[in-house]
Amino acid sequence: MKISEISIDGKNVGSLEASDKVFKVKPRKDIIQQVIDWQQNRMFKKTGHTKSRGEVKGSRKKIVQQKGSGGARHGNITAPIFVGGGIAHGPRHRGNYAVKKLNKKVRKLGLVHALSVKAKSDQIAVFYEPKISGLKTKNFKDFLKNIKSKSALFIHHKDAPKEFVRSIKNIPNSKKLEDVGTNVYDLIKYEKVLFTKESFKAIEERLNK
Repeated sequence: MKISEISIDGKNVGSLEASDKVFKVKPRKDIIQQVIDWQQNRMFKKTGHTKSRGEVKGSRKKIVQQKGSGGARHGNITAPIFVGGGIAHGPRHRGNYAVKKLNKKVRKLGLVHALSVKAKSDQIAVFYEPKISGLKTKNFKDFLKNIKSKSALFIHHKDAPKEFVRSIKNIPNSKKLEDVGTNVYDLIKYEKVLFTKESFKAIEERLNK
């Protein structure tokens, strides 16, 4: 299949031949979701976690009668006001995603299926690196307007020109990644995926092995 090549003014300047094994497989949403769940599980630091009154050990028997004791009304000793009781509104870790571990083969498959989803909806393009001086962030903001994209993921190669990398750094609703950091979560999150020519070749070669 072919992937469009886009210039800084948002116009198609050609196309590149792409591997069907990477960009034209029948997408499986279950594999994509597995990889996303695995990534999200790794994102959150599971440090502080307190127990609520329903989780601490203790009798559920009412400790005093409701009326006539002369004191306040209480339920049981697991209430937050008692020492050893549950904690009200304490920190709760968010590591509740189903997938804790995932082998490399499935992660690689996830990338292939995510790229195929984007390619099928024509949301992948190769960015033609302009050989002009004084490239500014404004050029790329205008570029996103020209291609009518609300958000974009820029994937560049390690040796991309510094001026190019700086220019895409602070664009709202966008993110930049080196090709080695390409991941399923970001591919699905952003509307448009834009590769430099070198990063496109690198990821295609890596996933074709």
